[in-house]
Amino acid sequence: MRISELSARTQVSVHRLRRYEAAGLIASRRLPNGYRDYEEKTVRHVVFIAMSREMGFSLPFIAEYVPKFQSGQLTPQDMIEAIHQRVADIDQAIAEHKALRKKLIEHIAWFETRQRKLK
Repeated sequence: MRISELSARTQVSVHRLRRYEAAGLIASRRLPNGYRDYEEKTVRHVVFIAMSREMGFSLPFIAEYVPKFQSGQLTPQDMIEAIHQRVADIDQAIAEHKALRKKLIEHIAWFETRQRKLK
């Protein structure tokens, strides 16, 4: 199937499909006219990649999992563990942002106090 059909069937833009191919996540063969031709199984692969991106996984991270997915060796437990780690990463980022927010509020208060003293 051509890239436009793959895009329509997966709801993933042609631009993004080209990025996935450039990153080695999906493959196509070139027809004599230069068009990309994708196998039917690529639909499942693109859906897996798109779902992984929606969960916030990076392309390099996904690249580690795609071969196992394509070969049928990726287990639900593998994904559960990866998603748990993603949640932990998000929790850590939230904690860091909360700490930064607190520090910023403290700086605002310090500057406001300083400003009042200068008046």
